[in-house]
Amino acid sequence: MNAAALDHLFAGQDFGAAPGCVAALLEGEEVAWQRCFGLARLDTATPLTAATRMRIASITKPMVALTLAALEDEGRLALSDPLSRHVPEHRFGADPTLGQMLAMKSGVPETYPLVWLGLGDAARLAEHSQALMALLLAQRMLNFRPGERTLYANANTVLLHLVAERATGEPLARLMQRHVFDPARMASAVLDDGLAHRLPATAIAYAKAGEGFTPADPAAVEAAPGGVIASLIDLIAWHRWLRGNPHDWRARLAGAVRHDDGSPSGYAQGFVRQSLSGVPVIGHAGGHSGWASDYLYAPEKDVAVIILANRADANAYERAREILVTALGLPPDPGATPALLGPAPPPLWEATYASAEAIASLSVSGSRGEIAVDGRRMPRGADGLFRRTLGVEPFVIDAADTAAPPAELKRWEGNHAVTFGRVDAPSALSSLAVTGTYACASLPHPVTIKDDGKGGLRVLTGPVWPGGKGWPLVPVSGVLFRCHMPDGAPSEVHLRFELDESGAVAGVTFGFLRLLRISLDRVAPDAGEAWRAIGQAAPQLLIGDAP
Repeated sequence: MNAAALDHLFAGQDFGAAPGCVAALLEGEEVAWQRCFGLARLDTATPLTAATRMRIASITKPMVALTLAALEDEGRLALSDPLSRHVPEHRFGADPTLGQMLAMKSGVPETYPLVWLGLGDAARLAEHSQALMALLLAQRMLNFRPGERTLYANANTVLLHLVAERATGEPLARLMQRHVFDPARMASAVLDDGLAHRLPATAIAYAKAGEGFTPADPAAVEAAPGGVIASLIDLIAWHRWLRGNPHDWRARLAGAVRHDDGSPSGYAQGFVRQSLSGVPVIGHAGGHSGWASDYLYAPEKDVAVIILANRADANAYERAREILVTALGLPPDPGATPALLGPAPPPLWEATYASAEAIASLSVSGSRGEIAVDGRRMPRGADGLFRRTLGVEPFVIDAADTAAPPAELKRWEGNHAVTFGRVDAPSALSSLAVTGTYACASLPHPVTIKDDGKGGLRVLTGPVWPGGKGWPLVPVSGVLFRCHMPDGAPSEVHLRFELDESGAVAGVTFGFLRLLRISLDRVAPDAGEAWRAIGQAAPQLLIGDAP
């Protein structure tokens, strides 16, 4: 193990008077390399240490999985149970099992797009309330039939949180303390109750703002999907505990999972399964509002990497893989450690690709042997495909020679493929055609699309708050539009307008990365006002039926 080579991976990063990260490499149970860079708090110039508490975000999920395994051992529940056994009020069109939910194969729609659509600017006030659960349980349509494919969604763990508490009559925080934190000797770990950021020795997360940083801590975090706060010392203890195979997790939770068509999934049950430069790796990454974290374990080599960052721009996910590849002396992985291949070549072209059927578009730049999709670098692999393996399911692009923009490309995510065509001459519906009010029975507030008076369109969701400017809406091709962030950056949100027999806009279907589609009908302005009045009167509840 070359410590200098690992240190070099962090060279050039601004950590002097800025937020940073803590990282460790373990060989067996021994810490072979450990570093702490940057500050836990800028206001007090407190340095990050191995004992600093930080949000570990979605690394919480494997800890929840271990808790569910313990409850199954106690006979409190079974992963083969249908969701309806514990949550009979759900309205989904199918009844996934707890195991399918833990494996992200349930098809349950993601929560954060629902919160954005249903609550808009008020989302920050309701992320940790009954509103989120009400929004989720009001949905009827699943993304796909349970077992058909894998699609990562925090909503699965939101519902499993509810299941665990109903099955035991105890809060999840207490269950995780008894079944994970105590046996793993994670002395300072807690499941956030909304006030954990006030604990001593807890860092603050930051976002880059111009030449400096601004605090980015979330006001609240749903507990089970990503609410654990822990230190690097705690995560080292967690890994040592996992090496002892509690609850037979290696086979029971991290074993291979297949879809109904027999194809393998990149997600097990609470753990991600990947191959890094040919070496099998088990773990989980996390990120939320300025926090970024990763845990990687190569069981065949008995080597693990842990990294926790309190700044979103630290590139913690690639850095964790770079540490593992460098420590093991492996060749760079084009899909996971592209920086180790050297700098990206200058792009020769830029193009937009769209699929109205999938309600999605891609902004692609390319050169011979390499492309970037929505800013993510993807060198061509030895198999001729362009791959990013940082997510749950590998994100794979199949394209012809990329010295010039191909006419079409195919995007694979696990066993699901979508063909995108190049948009050469963008055309779109007129602003007049799409402006209006749209609503559906499973959302408490309508969505409004307005002309901003400057030749552009904006999308306003949830209650219309004074001064709310909404998100810019940009045409892609025909009936397909893409939302942009308030700062102008493209978002994952797409809109496909639905036309009636006369060619007029009758509704709109929203597409998201992890909420494949939700449709709203166009309604008259006075009906939209009725929706708003009901939603304002009872913001934490859903009406379930149109007014």
